[in-house]
Order: sequence, then C-alpha cells, then structure tokens
Amino acid sequence: MTALPLLTLLALAQTPAPAKTTPTPSKETAAAATQEPGGRILLAPKLGFFKTTTPLSGAFFLGAEAGYLTPLLGNRLAIVAEFNFHQPQVSGTLSDPQLPADAPYTLTEREMAILLSAVYRFEGTFLEGTLTPYVGAGPGLYLHRAETEAFGSTYTESEATVGFQLLGGAEYKLGPGGIFAEVHYHFTRVNFLTTGDVNLGGFLAAGVGYRLHL
Repeated sequence: MTALPLLTLLALAQTPAPAKTTPTPSKETAAAATQEPGGRILLAPKLGFFKTTTPLSGAFFLGAEAGYLTPLLGNRLAIVAEFNFHQPQVSGTLSDPQLPADAPYTLTEREMAILLSAVYRFEGTFLEGTLTPYVGAGPGLYLHRAETEAFGSTYTESEATVGFQLLGGAEYKLGPGGIFAEVHYHFTRVNFLTTGDVNLGGFLAAGVGYRLHL
C-alpha cells in the first residue's frame, strides 16, 4: 500500500518544469523608449532673414538659444530661451512745400529680443526618428532703438516693449544634435515719432542652425 504514493512522488519529480518566458514589451513601452532623448540640454546658434510688417527693409539676424527638454508629454515638451538681433533700415526723400528742398533721410531700427517659448517636439514620428518637426509659442521682451539721419542731424528714440512669437520648424538628426530650419512670426508694437504706432514684429523670420543635444 505504501508503494503507490512513492511512485507518484517519483513521477512528479521527473516532470520538467515549465520554461520561463520573457515578457514582450508593450507598444507603449517601446514608443517611450524610442522617444527617450539623447540629451536634455539644447544649445543652438542661428542665422536667418527678418522682414518686418513695415516698409523697413529685410535684414539678416543673428540668434542663439538654450533649452531644456522636460520629461513632460513623453519627453516632447521643451522650454527654450532665445536671443535675437537684427537691424533693418529704410531710406528715402522727404518732400514738402514747406521745405526749401527735398531732404534725404535714413531710418535704422535696431532690435534685440529676449524670448521664452514652450516648444512641442514630435520626437520619433518621421523617418524612423531622424526628422523631428516642432511648433512653439511664447512671450518676449523687445528692445528697440531707432536712429534717423536727416537735415544733417541724427535723432534717436528708444523703447522696450512686450510681445510674443509663434514658431515652427524641423530638425534632422546629425551627430550629437541636428541641423534645423524654422520660421517665426513676431508681434510687438512701438510708438516712435519716426515710425508711428506700428507692429515691428517679423512678418517673415526664417533661420537655420545646428542644435546640440547634451
């Protein structure tokens, strides 16, 4: 009577244990891994062309940005501080019956902008993650200085205004960062004697550069 339980125990001991299986990562986990950034610090110089909504001529602009890629929205939301400088001008001739003769003039408007934007980056969505479109917006402080040369004298006006910018662009992965091209729209008003109450923001502001990811 005791042999049957003993044979049962031997049979159970010889039964192979079930094989261990490695869990397959979910689509959400794989997507999160794809979106994990190579570096959260973003640094970039910029060079571009800036045209205001006024008769001022277009001018090249120089810029620089420093940003931080936050873990928010799946590592896609960046906070970016930016500095831009450009100096458009316009020349012409003043004609008035009260003037003894036509008087040439030149108006130069120097603008420096300090901007802070929230930028959403579409990481890992195009060309297997090598192309990253992005859009953003944010407020800015614009420092204006207008110099007018006319009648043999120079007239200077200065003003600081608050405005905002909208931006969009695309970055192509290259090395430790990526090359990018982007467009901006700026809105900021000034009320100079020489310009009147106008928007000196950029109707067309396009730039290119290289963004380093650290």
